[in-house]
Amino acid sequence: MSRVVYSERLFSKWSTLLLGAVTAVMLWQAVGQLQTAPADDLSPWFFPFMLVLFLALTINFAWLTILVTDEGVTVGYGVIRTRVPWDEIEDCYRDEASAMRYGGWGIRYGWYKGRRRLIYNVIGGPRAVLLRRNSRFPELVFSTSRPQEVIDSVRNHLRTSAR
Repeated sequence: MSRVVYSERLFSKWSTLLLGAVTAVMLWQAVGQLQTAPADDLSPWFFPFMLVLFLALTINFAWLTILVTDEGVTVGYGVIRTRVPWDEIEDCYRDEASAMRYGGWGIRYGWYKGRRRLIYNVIGGPRAVLLRRNSRFPELVFSTSRPQEVIDSVRNHLRTSAR
């Protein structure tokens, strides 16, 4: 088991609200379908399936988790995570790009100053960037409420491991 150097969980209120609203509509539709005969062109499993799907999405995307351990940095929403081992990390710094550049919240892909980015984003707040070597996405961008603490944790580990 690796030692945790930094840990943070951010609640993604807007994605939870949006996905929760869609989940509520699917629940309403599924209950309505139980009360009346389903339309001939619609499977009786459609709304229950959509309800389970959107409930799972709502739960999965409710929290963004950031872990800095002895093994590397892990960022993710629920079961969808990106793990970056220390030997792939070159640097960590604060993201200077506008949040509007990413087109919303959740998991995004983008470009900034000629580099591909994988983004784990919640609405509002600052973001940190992990500069990676030998990766399809040279930059991993993620929201954090304490960017300087994340940056310091990563840089301290990079300095101590370089000795």
